Amino acid sequence: MRKGDVKVTLENFGVTMAWYIRFLQKILHARRVVSTDREKKELFEAFVFQIVATWDIFVEDLLVDCLNRDSSAYARYMGLNLKKHLSRSECLAMVVGLDYLDFRGISDLKKVARNILTPGNNPFRLIPKSAEKKIDELFAIRNYLAHHSIPAKRRLMTIYKERYKLKSFRTPGDFLYAARGKDGQIRFGDYVDAFSEASRAMGRALGLP
Repeated sequence: MRKGDVKVTLENFGVTMAWYIRFLQKILHARRVVSTDREKKELFEAFVFQIVATWDIFVEDLLVDCLNRDSSAYARYMGLNLKKHLSRSECLAMVVGLDYLDFRGISDLKKVARNILTPGNNPFRLIPKSAEKKIDELFAIRNYLAHHSIPAKRRLMTIYKERYKLKSFRTPGDFLYAARGKDGQIRFGDYVDAFSEASRAMGRALGLP
């Protein structure tokens, strides 16, 4: 019976995010092929989708891996008589079912994890609040870029006003490209850092260095 490996899942996510950081830095400092601010902003907007998709895949894999360790909480929550140790394929079917996962935010993810994972196998509960806030913000940016709808724009403007004291709407490219403070890191870097912070906290929750 194949068992999930949380260490491999976390390591793979860490390697991928480190590559994205290097790639974004290359774009930021490019002087020839991607030389103008406008070009950089366009690429950053496009890259939002890739970062969020990578997180979604990671979350699904880690949920399955953790459920694969112990399915007793899932059995209690669903009112089913299940073996404690199931195959990873069975756990994948239990998590994904007939549709894709679509969490409304980190709080929604934490709620689902709390319902189906035993406390000792639930690293999602220890995602730091600081990382949670940033990840949710990037999801709001992704939703606006995907739909350009009035509700998505209103949600993003609320974040701009309440958390960044901005009085007028900024395109995601302008917002992400702006430097946040004295060290000069652009805001996109803050968001990538938040995903890395969350994954490190989850690794520690699972007893990994």
